[in-house]
Amino acid sequence: MKKVIIFGATGGLGNLISKKLIDYDIISLGSSDIDITDYIQVNEFFKNNSADIVINFAGVNFDKFAHKLTPNDKDIINKQIDVNIKGSINIVSSCLPSMRENNFGRIILISSVLAEKPVVSTSIYSGCKGFLDSFAKTIGLENANKNISCNTIQLGYFDGGMTYKIPEQIRNTILETIPSKRWGSIDELENTIRYFINTPYVNGINLKINGGIDF
Repeated sequence: MKKVIIFGATGGLGNLISKKLIDYDIISLGSSDIDITDYIQVNEFFKNNSADIVINFAGVNFDKFAHKLTPNDKDIINKQIDVNIKGSINIVSSCLPSMRENNFGRIILISSVLAEKPVVSTSIYSGCKGFLDSFAKTIGLENANKNISCNTIQLGYFDGGMTYKIPEQIRNTILETIPSKRWGSIDELENTIRYFINTPYVNGINLKINGGIDF
């Protein structure tokens, strides 16, 4: 049975997905289990837990207009960069050695529609997700000869997770802009993850699942 390690799995979409992949050996991790911003901690974890498949849902967002950012906001700025960018780098660089040794690996990073269709006040978060999309392309290129793929899923607005952190009035406005006129379902996200796991020739891409809101 293949081992799947899911980061950001104690809440939101990560938690829902961890309950769907029942045919795999799942390790679900949240911020209380491991601090992904700490390279030593993440690296030590993977030395003791080799993984066939790694999925990273972990993410942090704080909304604020860029022109209103001040030195007093350095903590929320750094946290977004530390979790969304450095955390992903720590996870990927630490899981790759055993994957390369085993000649098998699937890495799936959760990006966002905001990387290419940003909304006001999300500049740092959107930029972080754009980094992941570019990062995955190079990781896929570097490791394809070892039967390892690395891809991102550019999530639109789904029935769970950060969608419900958006104020209801704004959420209703967003819903009207989605051509499908609905939120994405957890089953559709599960299908996408399984597609990446089972299709290694797909490598280094950013797959958009967003109901047609962005192409």
